[in-house]
Amino acid sequence: MIRNKKRKKNNSVWTMVRTLERNPFITENKLNWLAFGFDRNNSWESNKKYADMLRRGLTKGIIKRTEAHPRHKHGNTKYFYYV
Repeated sequence: MIRNKKRKKNNSVWTMVRTLERNPFITENKLNWLAFGFDRNNSWESNKKYADMLRRGLTKGIIKRTEAHPRHKHGNTKYFYYV
């Protein structure tokens, strides 16, 4: 008996890049939400997979980030990401 299984889409750095092209200067949490539907504040899953992906993009120079200005109120946000 053969079952039709839906293939799970693989997550990649390039998904993050495409998301940042459409939405520059967003936080890490917003990036994960828009790219993968992952909300680390309301999930039991680990953030490690997504954090490692973002770190790889930063190391390769594909993704860049800028520090939030201390005078502006952004909650706990420290960095904004862009391409």
